[in-house]
Amino acid sequence: MPRATVLSPREILSAAWPLFKGCLPVCLPLAIVGVAAGATPGAEAAMTGAARGFVHTREWWGLTFASTVLTLICYGAVLRHQLALAEGGQPQVLDSLRRAAVDVPFVVVVVLLLGVPLLPAMLATAWHGFDLQAALLTLLAGAVMIYGWFAWPALVDPDVQAGMQGSRSWESQRRSPLAALACSVRAVRGRWRAVAGVAGALIAAVLVFVMLTGIFIGMVMELGGQAGPTAKGLAFSRWLMAVILAVPVVYGGAVTVSAWRALRVNAASTPP
Repeated sequence: MPRATVLSPREILSAAWPLFKGCLPVCLPLAIVGVAAGATPGAEAAMTGAARGFVHTREWWGLTFASTVLTLICYGAVLRHQLALAEGGQPQVLDSLRRAAVDVPFVVVVVLLLGVPLLPAMLATAWHGFDLQAALLTLLAGAVMIYGWFAWPALVDPDVQAGMQGSRSWESQRRSPLAALACSVRAVRGRWRAVAGVAGALIAAVLVFVMLTGIFIGMVMELGGQAGPTAKGLAFSRWLMAVILAVPVVYGGAVTVSAWRALRVNAASTPP
């Protein structure tokens, strides 16, 4: 796959497009399952009329745990498949799923660490609602989280462990969550504006896609008339939304992998 050598939105998005097209037949079904699994707890709570917050039954919490694990496995398999494909490998989907399942405990720690900057915004929203203060804290958290954008790729990318000559298994080459986060911070440090530009371009592309698909769904619903919803119709609409939301997940992964490869090239060419 082509490798971007410049951290510009145009270069990164151009390099990500062939990777996105090449991985789509394998990664899109995985992302669909991941999106559907992630939406299951909320759909179950809405159907049963459960209260929001932490007041739920043990069955709901068990469902949330299982769906979270499945979502992380699917997204992790997508990332592993894209990393291997970008380097010219021929990854197998079952092997990617197995390795992603082993990664889950480490990925959970990474996700929790990345969520720390959002705590002030979450507390402000809980106390006063989403006002100007909460919005500013959210923007500040987003700016800080850019430093940790590549923690997940750094956690599972075997190429960043090239110096570990004694490692024989893929699992033994995995970084610890803290080391992966530190690796991401070092890669972004000094290049924050360029990485933020790539992140902004990715968000803009996703928003355009969501707007266009929203218009398309609205047209389909208008053509479908005003008939009352049925169980099959609701199931179809949920899976349709999962397909639509899965496309940005796969594309976002391709952009992340392309930007990560470009960062590695820049880091290797920068003198210590």
